[in-house]
Amino acid sequence: MGEPMALSASDVVLAEGTPEQRQLAWQLNGVSWAPPMPIDTYVAREEQLSQHELCRDGRCKYWVIYLKGYPRQIIASCETTRKTVLIARDGVSRKGHGYAIASVYTNPAYRRLGMAAFLLRRVQEQMDLDSDFSVLYSDIGRSYYSSLGWRVFPSYQVTLSLVGRAAPPSPTTATSSPPPSPPVPFQHSQPARTRHLKLEDLPALCEQDETYLAQQFAALPSGDGMTHVAFSPSFAQISWQLTRAGFMAERLFGGKAVPNKGAITESGRSWLYWHHDFRERKLKVLRIVSLLDEATAEQQRIVDNKVLLEAALAEASAWGLPSVLVWDPDEHTTLGCKAAGNTHPEDVKIVFDERKDKSVPSFRWARGEDSRQTVWEDSFYYCWC
Repeated sequence: MGEPMALSASDVVLAEGTPEQRQLAWQLNGVSWAPPMPIDTYVAREEQLSQHELCRDGRCKYWVIYLKGYPRQIIASCETTRKTVLIARDGVSRKGHGYAIASVYTNPAYRRLGMAAFLLRRVQEQMDLDSDFSVLYSDIGRSYYSSLGWRVFPSYQVTLSLVGRAAPPSPTTATSSPPPSPPVPFQHSQPARTRHLKLEDLPALCEQDETYLAQQFAALPSGDGMTHVAFSPSFAQISWQLTRAGFMAERLFGGKAVPNKGAITESGRSWLYWHHDFRERKLKVLRIVSLLDEATAEQQRIVDNKVLLEAALAEASAWGLPSVLVWDPDEHTTLGCKAAGNTHPEDVKIVFDERKDKSVPSFRWARGEDSRQTVWEDSFYYCWC
């Protein structure tokens, strides 16, 4: 590949993408992000998601840099989605707005020219006009976006892998060898303790969750010198992820639907939502919710998390997904994971680690305010987009 052509700011135009430019940008980045779907199917998915409640009516903006005079010549692009957030500082909590930045991509013909950095600095100026902060998830390590003002936040996670007899077979190419024996489905130790969540269950649960989280923020103590933030776990946010998974399942598996959106305990006081990631072949827990009092029901919270995670493992097994992933596990989730592993020592392997190079959460206050005294609460997978 030859050297990229030199460009300066006067050679390019930053704009919100037209419908045609959005299609062109998706076709470009689809080379990297479409598999296992063909590019035209990937573009159709992105078009559908752009009409989702989370994104429509201007909440999601599609930014492009193009060569001046050549609007079809896309140089770099990204998306910004404006979301409701909670902020608590000095004993006062309020609602605000934060942007999630995604799909930062540079046309390979224009790389190593600083175009992505130019794009992001200009987009920062736009986001700062009507938001409190912005976040993104880096797939290129911790340095690049830090240099542009986004501070890296902790990225701890736990993976519950199906092993032994419960492990689904790995994808293989056709050979003359006989097909492997089908795996034994993962068996929940107490299936009556949970039931599956359907889409129609979610609006009311999300409303409860939002109310409870707002109460928690209002009760945060003053005087710790920290500013606490969280993304509101709205139905729009949760269902965006589910729509994404449902589209892929329908296209990859001959119209097959994804009926189960999560699980809830028999008491109705603890639940989780999950996302079928068919690209990474993982069942990702979007969010774990407990309305139980931490002080008086600590052991019950652990038990609830255990049975909910078993339900997630059973769902992963049913779809042939090798693992369940949970971001930002707290103490109750950690102990619930360990309890699930102890109940199924031959079928489940538990690994706790930190993401170093992929999906690294990065945070920037509007106008570049210092973020070192910031606590990102509930940095779960539901925040990602």
